[in-house]
Parts: sequence; structure tokens; C-alpha cells
Amino acid sequence: MRDLQARRLRPNVSVPSRRNPMKFVQVMRAETGSLSTALIALLHDGSWTSSGGSFRLAEQLGVDLPRVCEEILRRNGGLRYLEIGAGWAGLRSPLSNGTVPRDVAGLAKRYQEQLGQSVHLHLTNLTPWHPDLPDGVTEHPYVTAASLKALVLQGVPRHGIDVIFSQAAAYFETDHMAFLNASMDLLAPGGTMIFNHRPELSDEIDAVLESQGIRAASRLQLGGMNGAVVRFDRPERRKEQRTLAAYDPAFRPSATR
Repeated sequence: MRDLQARRLRPNVSVPSRRNPMKFVQVMRAETGSLSTALIALLHDGSWTSSGGSFRLAEQLGVDLPRVCEEILRRNGGLRYLEIGAGWAGLRSPLSNGTVPRDVAGLAKRYQEQLGQSVHLHLTNLTPWHPDLPDGVTEHPYVTAASLKALVLQGVPRHGIDVIFSQAAAYFETDHMAFLNASMDLLAPGGTMIFNHRPELSDEIDAVLESQGIRAASRLQLGGMNGAVVRFDRPERRKEQRTLAAYDPAFRPSATR
């Protein structure tokens, strides 16, 4: 239902709370072009959302995600990036029209010469959003935050993802332990994971990830439906233990795009 709703709105629309019904209806009418749809949305139980596709949460945390990607690529000679719940905006957002990437579309543009070689970008979505993607950019439909382990079955190397980013998918995930376990299995040595979560889960999340040596580098309490946003880093291994197998140009996803 959330995925269907997201298709009705422009990317990254800030949807007001129903506690302000006049503002909610005004925004929803402007976005959908229908007063009746706006009124139905007001009365419908459940939150409306637009698609994700920006680095806004990372920016609020003070993390320059494009710079993190650049440092990993320079250090390792390869980069594998995963965005959970990228949505329609994943490759169609207008945010990266400038020179600094502000979404995965911007990363694809920056690294277009290296895509499919040393750089691989992965997007998960509840349903398929992209009929065509360039080599080196793979959409994994029907994958939620809790079912990330499916990516290993689809050919993504274990401990092969350098950056895991989620703008909202992890927050709305009811099985947060499955998400954490799958993320730990995917995150590479020297990798970074940024996501938001319900604030009351902070201690449990920290303990689970720290048990695998993955420590919280920073956390910001945003409140509301953004909860807390946190960055976790996995320590690097010695260089001789790091392999470029995670960036194998022969990689081909087993799942159909």
C-alpha cells in the first residue's frame, strides 16, 4: 500500500501530519490533483509517503555520503553501494542536477564510466520501479529491510557492500533483528551503514551490532516519524585480507530486474 501511495506523489514530498487536517488536505490535493483523493487520504488509516531517493538523512547527521563513497573507492579500488527502499526517485530524482551527488542517481552519473566495473549500485524496492537501468545498477524488487539476505542469494557477495543506506525502510521495518542480521552479513570491512530507527531500539541495536565489532559513530534524534538516524562503521581488515572479488566485473544478478 505504501508503495502504491508513493507512486502518486512526487519524490521526497513532505507529507504533513493529519493533526493539521487543513494543511494535509492542501498538500495532498496539490500532489494528487484530486480533492476527493485528498479527503480519502485524510480519513484512511495509515501514513502516506512519497518515494525516497535522497541523502537527506545522512546530510542531517553531518555525513557527506558522496565523500564517503569516494574515499572507499580510492582506498579499495572498488565501491559497492546499497540503498534500501530507493523508490521511484532512485534514478529519477532531480536533486543531483549539480556537481555534488545528493542521491543514487547522482552517484550513477558521477561514476558512469566505472559502472559495472569497479562501481556497483544496488537498489531494493517493494515492487519494481525501473524498467531499464544501466549496467552496474541493479534493482532488487520485493526486498524489504528484513529480507536483505535475499541479496546474497541473488549474487551479491557476503561482506561485499561498502555503504548501506536507508532513508525510511528500516524505520518502518517490524522485524528489526532480521534487518540487522542481514546487514551484518552484507557490510564489508571498512564499510559504513546509515539508517533511521525508532529511538527506543537504540540500546538493542547498538548491542547487536557491537557484538560483531560494528560500532555507532554518530546518532541524531530527529523525532517524529524520522526517529533517530545513526551511522555505524565496521573496522577495516589489513589490506592483504581485502579482496577485489566484491567488485568482480563479471557479477551478474540472478534476479530479473
